Amino acid sequence: MNGITFQQQSDGRSLSEAASEKLLALIHRKPDAVICLATGATPVMTYQLLVEKIIAQQVDISRITFVKLDEWVGLAPDNPATCEVFLQHHILQPLGIAPENYISFGSDNADEQECARIVEQIAQRGGLDLCVLGIGKNGHLGLNEPDEKLDPACHITHLDERTRLHEMLKQANVPVEKGITLGLRDILAAREVLLLVSGEGKQRAFAALKEGKVTTQIPASFLWLHPKTTCLYCDM
Repeated sequence: MNGITFQQQSDGRSLSEAASEKLLALIHRKPDAVICLATGATPVMTYQLLVEKIIAQQVDISRITFVKLDEWVGLAPDNPATCEVFLQHHILQPLGIAPENYISFGSDNADEQECARIVEQIAQRGGLDLCVLGIGKNGHLGLNEPDEKLDPACHITHLDERTRLHEMLKQANVPVEKGITLGLRDILAAREVLLLVSGEGKQRAFAALKEGKVTTQIPASFLWLHPKTTCLYCDM
């Protein structure tokens, strides 16, 4: 069986609807699920729809744990460019998530100890049940950047030149050259992966992913090694 199941959606709204339903189904199925969340433009509507459904259906999420996938390094936690501000705005504050139910990289104190702390906290909760991911324009996964060799562990990464032009970083007002991210080993250890692909500029990376070959030049291609990855995509 292929490691990735591709499901084409008619547009971004349909993609987000399908993704939010998958997340909601997991929460119903496992009320203490550990869910890793990507940030950026692609999952915004998915999170908005998920929040609306949880509130409308009065779903109990008191035992759900959310995990931040990655973070830009060197920014204050309240910098509008951070993944922290993104998740607080789109998920955590609207749902009233308690601090103990959120595992988060710090943007201003990123080091090897921070990496170890995050991995340990995930392990204490039994590992990731689901990891929501996007694909970068350069094929990155999280902030695992294309290179001749990849660090499998949670680590500090030097951002690819294309990643430094990320839309989120336009709000940073300072140059950002490093990130902190779960490694491919951590991502592939998730019981299920949900890959969302939409947006301009990702055609080449997505075409390379669909070739079914694993290469360090397209880190997202390592999802072919995962037994249960669903890719929801729409025309770009």
